Amino acid sequence: MMLANPIRDKVHKGESVFGTLLPVPSPEVVEILGLAGYDFLMLDMEHGPITVDVLGGLVRACRAVGLVPMTRVPEDHPKTILGALDVGCVGVMVPQVETPQQAQAAVAATRYAPAGTRSLAGATAAASWGKAPLSDHIAASNAAVMSVLQIETRRGLEAVEAIARIPGVDVLFIGPSDLSQSLGHPGAPAHPDVQAAIRRIIGAGRAAGVPVGMLALTPDDVRTYSALGATVFLDSLPRLLLRSCQGQVQGMREAAVRAATGTPPSGVR
Repeated sequence: MMLANPIRDKVHKGESVFGTLLPVPSPEVVEILGLAGYDFLMLDMEHGPITVDVLGGLVRACRAVGLVPMTRVPEDHPKTILGALDVGCVGVMVPQVETPQQAQAAVAATRYAPAGTRSLAGATAAASWGKAPLSDHIAASNAAVMSVLQIETRRGLEAVEAIARIPGVDVLFIGPSDLSQSLGHPGAPAHPDVQAAIRRIIGAGRAAGVPVGMLALTPDDVRTYSALGATVFLDSLPRLLLRSCQGQVQGMREAAVRAATGTPPSGVR
């Protein structure tokens, strides 16, 4: 089966797409997330225990439930990017991109020649283990793979207009936590300086015709950053799970107290 990426065209047409960050190496969790209806999954190798030897299984789980498999690599080294692509990911998020030269090298690492410098091998999961003609695999991969570059430092912010103009950049993605830290306001993404930086990044992307992504933990976040021009949104599975479980446990404890004291359930008279 040839590689395909059904969200790439949507992203470049300005349509909104929704994914979640998953740092947990569990195919079962991947299946659940696909059944929940996400468009894509960002398998997080930077801030979690996912390694390339388990990444392939997670990619297969994504495909089983119609999720587009992407990954955030821990570094911009070409071999690290290559490993993620060869197991079948069709998008790579590169953290802490700070210069146009770094952006250009990261984009090149995701594409085969003449568009890039990715090492070519035909006997990989991405190439259907050699079943697909190599020329077809090259064309399909170059058309499918997305380069997502994170702007999350002061240096990256200062160069964002030049980074956005590098050919082949598919998405600029804002990392609000690292950005807040780099700007001197660690853990405070709502600080006016950080919000101004976010607006600058979105503006740079829009001016260059490059879609912009944002961490959005709530529907309110989506409304806020959609209004500014962001279209690619990621929430975070660990945070969602924690909040959901906290609400569930609190509700069960309150229900038990009401039952023990004879208090009628909410809404019952």
